[in-house]
This record gives sequence, structure tokens and C-alpha cells, in this order.
Amino acid sequence: MILIKRDISNADLIQAIRGWIEVLAQKRYEDFFDALGYSMGVGTASAEWIESDLRRYRSELYPGVTEFEVTDWKTARGGNPNPKQEIIWYKPNESRLAGAIAFDLPLNGKWSDLRADFVLFETDDSESLLLRLEELCK
Repeated sequence: MILIKRDISNADLIQAIRGWIEVLAQKRYEDFFDALGYSMGVGTASAEWIESDLRRYRSELYPGVTEFEVTDWKTARGGNPNPKQEIIWYKPNESRLAGAIAFDLPLNGKWSDLRADFVLFETDDSESLLLRLEELCK
């Protein structure tokens, strides 16, 4: 479970997400899943679902490529000309959803259109928010 300070800046939140993208680039799927979960994993969510969703990805940005791995965001070049790294904050609501982060993943050395959607939920602690992986999608 990853808790984020409620008053985190957008820049620091994106930096935290980049840290988790680095975990994926190291193929540490179990560590990633154990910390962030995977809300939209089909059936019983697991680290294998994260890896499986990466394997199933296909895009016109990668003609003829059928094997994908997350790579270092710092060295990604080309591919998606406008990779997303966006944050949306929500007003207090019944679902306790406080925010969402969309982050296009760097795959095979370039930016893809495979987006990791993270969510932030209110906690009982007024100082922190819970960070979770919602889904991987185009």
C-alpha cells in the first residue's frame, strides 16, 4: 500500500509515478503489484495480469512488433508524439476518489499510447491519499 501526502505538488506526484514506472522497467511486477495493486485485472488481479496486459499490447506506433517491455522513461525517444503525464483532482465525493493520473508508458525505448491509469483515494488519515493502479489501456 502506497500512501501519498495529500498536499503533494503535481510535479512531485508525477515524479513518484515515474519511480513506479522504473519498477516496471526493472520487470519487478510482483513488487509493483504488491504496492499498487491492479484494479482492472481480469479475474483475480495479480502481477501476472500486469505482465499479460503488456504482452497483449499492439499499436500502429510499433508496426510488426509483438513483444513489449517497459523501458526507462528518461531515455524514451520517438513513438507517441504527445505522451500523457496528466493529473486530475476531484472534489470530495462518495467514492472517496481524490484524483487520477494518466501516464503513457515508455515501451521498447520509445513512448507508447499504452496508458497506465493510477487513482488516488481518500483515507481515514487526513494527511494522506492511497495510490493504486487502476488499469493499463489505450
